[in-house]
Amino acid sequence: MSADSNKQQAPAPFSPEDMARRRRRSVALALVLGGLVIFFFVVTLVKTGPAILNRPL
Repeated sequence: MSADSNKQQAPAPFSPEDMARRRRRSVALALVLGGLVIFFFVVTLVKTGPAILNRPL
């Protein structure tokens, strides 16, 4: 093998369109994860029922 085939080229810089696409994808993923957190919280409250309010402090 030659020495040239072992060299890795530097990655090309991201274009503004790539950065905007990445940002939109990140925001969408954050919204989905936040929605799942809220969903699991609500399901937990529903499953425990009104008994959650009748516990001793």
